[in-house]
Amino acid sequence: MSFEILKQLDERIKAVIERTEQLRQENARLNEQLEQGRRRLEEVSAQLRQTQEQCQQHEAERVEVKDRIEKLLARFDGLDLA
Repeated sequence: MSFEILKQLDERIKAVIERTEQLRQENARLNEQLEQGRRRLEEVSAQLRQTQEQCQQHEAERVEVKDRIEKLLARFDGLDLA
């Protein structure tokens, strides 16, 4: 082998090592972004569950108020105001 071939091989090996390091850094950055996304998804999911529970509670309260109003109106209908 000539000296020039060894020099080219060395340059290629250095380029591969450099690219591998870049890919490792990018992979670490992407993994961190993924983890942040997962944490955010968990937060949003918890907020959604809480909001759904509140909506169910408000709906139950609404139904209760509606029923009470209907009962009051029925009582008024039963009164002889004439």
